[in-house]
Amino acid sequence: MPVRSYSNSSIDVLIHATASEALATLEPLVLPKREREANIWLPHARKLKKRETSASSTESVSSDPRLTGTFWLSVWSISATKERRTLDMVLACTSHHLGDYPIFLYSHHPASHLTSSFLNRRIPILVNRFKELVSCSRVFSIYGPTTLTSAFVEEWTERTGVIPEPDPFYAAKFTTCTLKTLTPPRTAMPEGDVMRQAEVTDVEAAAVLCKEFADDSVYFPLELPDALKEARELVRNRQLWVYYMTMPDGRQELASIVACTRTSENVAAVTKVYTNPLCRSRGCAERLVRRVCEFARFFLPSWLKEAGRQFVVLFVAHENEPAEKVYNHVGFEGLRGRTAEGVEDWLEIGFSGTVRGHW
Repeated sequence: MPVRSYSNSSIDVLIHATASEALATLEPLVLPKREREANIWLPHARKLKKRETSASSTESVSSDPRLTGTFWLSVWSISATKERRTLDMVLACTSHHLGDYPIFLYSHHPASHLTSSFLNRRIPILVNRFKELVSCSRVFSIYGPTTLTSAFVEEWTERTGVIPEPDPFYAAKFTTCTLKTLTPPRTAMPEGDVMRQAEVTDVEAAAVLCKEFADDSVYFPLELPDALKEARELVRNRQLWVYYMTMPDGRQELASIVACTRTSENVAAVTKVYTNPLCRSRGCAERLVRRVCEFARFFLPSWLKEAGRQFVVLFVAHENEPAEKVYNHVGFEGLRGRTAEGVEDWLEIGFSGTVRGHW
């Protein structure tokens, strides 16, 4: 059972020490209302739940988040009569095979709901409880909706004295594509080019592009051995797609990679798109992203039940105009100066003097 931590009479914080506990409490509320936005933490929680479930009797799951370093905090509004609770936000503190993830923040309300008065009543309580469970060195960055992240970082710095890095690690737009918005190809694929799901034979070439993608981020570079580990994991889980372009000398060059790694009933996330510098401005990434969006509907669990409700989501940096142009051509909404429902700004802020993880 989640541990209750009352901080005042109208705001409640629950600590979920295992993925099983978090999902039992939160999933029934999140899936019908904010499955797209919850993609940042929900699929990974499901993966961790499978590990918990498959653990042998000798590998009991610890219930102390201070020991495991993995936990979720949920913030709730309590009605005056104490009869009704409303989920407001979720904090996820988790890790993966390459290290610790950033601290992810999820809002159960749209950005317009995150007013100063709303946040000022909840963020100090959340930060106070979070501070009791982690060391400051673990909190190398916070990522979530821009307003929520900014409020959390300000309070975290006030409570801990840890200074944010001068520039954001990542400032992006959260955008979606559906079967309705997905566009047909603008040009035919050149003869000899190949698009397909990655295979074991692609791992070494894909690892080079994984490393270059990470190095582009500046804040989360990868050494080649870790890039190989990442590429193997993506291929093993059938989460990576590749585009090979035929070069003038006739050889095949790995031009683009696209990873699709976080899925739930109705949502799949494109989490990595990178094009070999030798192959840019040829339409490779656009064709491959479109192909992944076309295929995504078939591996979402809801496809056989309710076709048409599926979303492919991704984040695109505000200053990355070439990428935004590609995604706009594919059919992602709210880009290139357009507005669309559900398209929101997200922000990652890092902290100095911390132990950097990876994502």
